[in-house]
Amino acid sequence: TVLDTTDPQKPKPRSVGEAVSRVVRARAINPRFIAGQMRHGPRGASEFAETVDRLVGFAETTHAIAGTLIEAVHDAYLGDAEVRAFILRENPAAAKIIAERFLSARRRGLWHPLRNSVDDDLAALIAEAQALGVAA
Repeated sequence: TVLDTTDPQKPKPRSVGEAVSRVVRARAINPRFIAGQMRHGPRGASEFAETVDRLVGFAETTHAIAGTLIEAVHDAYLGDAEVRAFILRENPAAAKIIAERFLSARRRGLWHPLRNSVDDDLAALIAEAQALGVAA
């Protein structure tokens, strides 16, 4: 349990999963946040990778993160062709990290994507990043 102090006069206890979900929905998958990060070029792409890494890390350590939340982040970053192209173009290493972390979540049973093609799509993104010079 974490204490939500958004309103300091009325702090509310929330589960870790609920707290992370609120942050992800308000920030990480918010279209304005995404557009803002895209204005920052390679650093913005790196921020997307850090977000995915932290989310999957929380899921691995707490088992309190819903797979639907991982799905939402995947869809916002890699399911959107414009955002995916931005990440790969601006920071291929970040694209590889994102794909690897999503694959890790799949392998550990933390996320069960709705589309059967996700594993192939992630493998293709890793291959594209490597073709741009990112180490295997």
